[in-house]
Amino acid sequence: MIYRLLILAVLACAASVGPVQADDRQSETVSAVDAYFKLSDQFRLFTTASLTQSLSEGTSDGEFGAYLDLVALRPIILDALFEDLDWERNRYLRGRVGFAFGGIHEGLAQSNGATDKSFVAELTGRYPLSSDFWLVMRGRTDLRELHGDRSNRYRVRLGIEKAYTVLGTRVAPYARAEVLYDTRFDVWNRQIYQIGAEVTLTPRFRIEAYYALQNDTHTSPAHLDRLGLVLKYYR
Repeated sequence: MIYRLLILAVLACAASVGPVQADDRQSETVSAVDAYFKLSDQFRLFTTASLTQSLSEGTSDGEFGAYLDLVALRPIILDALFEDLDWERNRYLRGRVGFAFGGIHEGLAQSNGATDKSFVAELTGRYPLSSDFWLVMRGRTDLRELHGDRSNRYRVRLGIEKAYTVLGTRVAPYARAEVLYDTRFDVWNRQIYQIGAEVTLTPRFRIEAYYALQNDTHTSPAHLDRLGLVLKYYR
């Protein structure tokens, strides 16, 4: 019942946003390196660094984040079916808290510091739809300081994923939809639709490629096409 209510909430938010401008469209690429360090059966350290390059404007932007993950509930009966290193998919409920700093690349040149600082808190739940498909729901709060001003953002994301084995290699494609609320405008102004796949290279390294379409009713660009590539390290 909880998951049904969350799905209805996301659909209602997506339907309530206004139309976007048709002539405001940009493209960008994102390169990222994620590192996961297992501290215990309950805790994990997650760090991420990314570089975003705008193909439309020729600008670039960096971001860094450090987070602590906490396991709230794990499927003990199904533990034998998962790899020990696969923290991301063998938990039904996971919490995350940490800090993120954005605007690093250009911010250092312009204002001698990051222009976007956020305290992040999120909760991710996973529910098996069948033996192969999983429903993934995430709620996230970003308490931001944006260019010196307070600006909080609330995010709800729903996704579905499935893991395959192709020629002995594990591949996990997914599809996600997310809506975002911005306190600067007091409205659900942004939607992100993303498809991608994660490929296991070795027991410790994976790579993820994705495409995302972002629509926004109150900030520019109104439409954003994003191509991303993430290298993931697990220890």
